[in-house]
Amino acid sequence: MLIDLSSNNLIGYIPSELMSILELKSLNLSRNQLSGSIPEKIGNMKELISLDLSINRLSGELPMSLSSLHFLSTFNVSFNNLTGRIPTCTQLQSFNESSFFANKHCGAPLTEANGCEPVEAATHTIGEKKEDDGVDWGLIISMVVGFVCEFWMIMGPLILTISWRIAYFGFLSKLTSQEM
Repeated sequence: MLIDLSSNNLIGYIPSELMSILELKSLNLSRNQLSGSIPEKIGNMKELISLDLSINRLSGELPMSLSSLHFLSTFNVSFNNLTGRIPTCTQLQSFNESSFFANKHCGAPLTEANGCEPVEAATHTIGEKKEDDGVDWGLIISMVVGFVCEFWMIMGPLILTISWRIAYFGFLSKLTSQEM
């Protein structure tokens, strides 16, 4: 079961009733105007695989109960007003820094110089593709494969089938004789 209420301009606190849906696999409340803290009962959702609370106005610390979400494979709380240390557990430490951007978190997996320092926001806006001066090999390969396939789909029958070749050149002869 999944709940996706992203980009709905929801205002207020995250309802604690959501935390009682124990069989929930995915919860996406991103891109709203939710405020307050993340409910401590979120750790009761043991089946949760994906949690996205990014781009809201959430504040406070990450609940320690997040460390009991052992199946969590997608996690994003970036662009909120969250503070404090990231709870120590294998799951949360496995996510990269982008999951915590634009908050005042500290602790692994974030890089820190001296104690708790705020995490710097990304240098590009969300949805904006970063410029890359490298060659896009995927595009080049797909163009070459497409060209070769199309070429042989048209030319293959003309080369291999005599009746197609005769019909094709007969058609071209009629076109050129009609134009003159």
